[in-house]
Amino acid sequence: MLFLLFLLSLLLNVSVSVVYRPAVLMHGITSNAAGMDDVAQWIRSTFDGIYVVSIEIGNGKFDSYSMSIDKQIELFCKTVESDLQLRQGFNLLGYSQGSIIVRGAVQRCSLPVFNLITLSGIHQGIFGVPFLTQIPEQYRDLITKYAYEPGVQELVSPASYWRDPYQLARYSYACKFLPDINNELVPKNEIYRTNMLKLNSFVMTYSDIDEVIQPRESGLFLGYQNHTLDVETRNMSRQFTEDLLGLRTLNEQGRLFTFTSHCKHQDVTHEPNKQFFFENIVQFFNNTFA
Repeated sequence: MLFLLFLLSLLLNVSVSVVYRPAVLMHGITSNAAGMDDVAQWIRSTFDGIYVVSIEIGNGKFDSYSMSIDKQIELFCKTVESDLQLRQGFNLLGYSQGSIIVRGAVQRCSLPVFNLITLSGIHQGIFGVPFLTQIPEQYRDLITKYAYEPGVQELVSPASYWRDPYQLARYSYACKFLPDINNELVPKNEIYRTNMLKLNSFVMTYSDIDEVIQPRESGLFLGYQNHTLDVETRNMSRQFTEDLLGLRTLNEQGRLFTFTSHCKHQDVTHEPNKQFFFENIVQFFNNTFA
């Protein structure tokens, strides 16, 4: 009897260790890993012992706009796959340009991602860079005037997702990244769709006062309509009507989440957006390994 009581006391005093899924972060254009320090701290302060890593590709700031998105995704995947602490799965967050890097990594590299979160993303591309002043003027000119030239496609990252509503036919064959990763080409890449449907949740946000992303609603997979600067709605978007990447399916299954913030683009990952992050986003990191 004493022995049984002793065993019972041991069992009652054993503390159960909670192991949260790691979090991987990807910064935006003209930034580096340190640009995600606030987000990393918000997550660490909420989930005790969680492993958080912010990825930087090459010389973060310069390479973020002078390296093609295809190459950035390739290097991102290699970095993540080499991290032993991420082998069992993780939650993945990308901000701005980082949104299509992380989504591209999910689709192309079949990474073991549980929840995919994108803050002020550019999923349906951009058309205009009026306030992206940290990119040198000569690079800005190349984007706005010659985005679909082969050399520019390789030289300036925003050319990879430049979606000109007045040249959508040319965009479809001359833009080498976005039409592919958005599964708009023929034949369709079923692996892209399958990998998106493996997600537990896909989270998208945009800011209704964003001064950098044009259109702002690109963060919700909505772009400009053909030959206008009017933003399409879900019932116009091929992503939802044709379910190219499974967004309609995710939505019908309650696994697609959208949120609207109210801050400047540069503040999305910093203190002015902290309340929004804690009210809407932090919940998607609250999951553990079985």
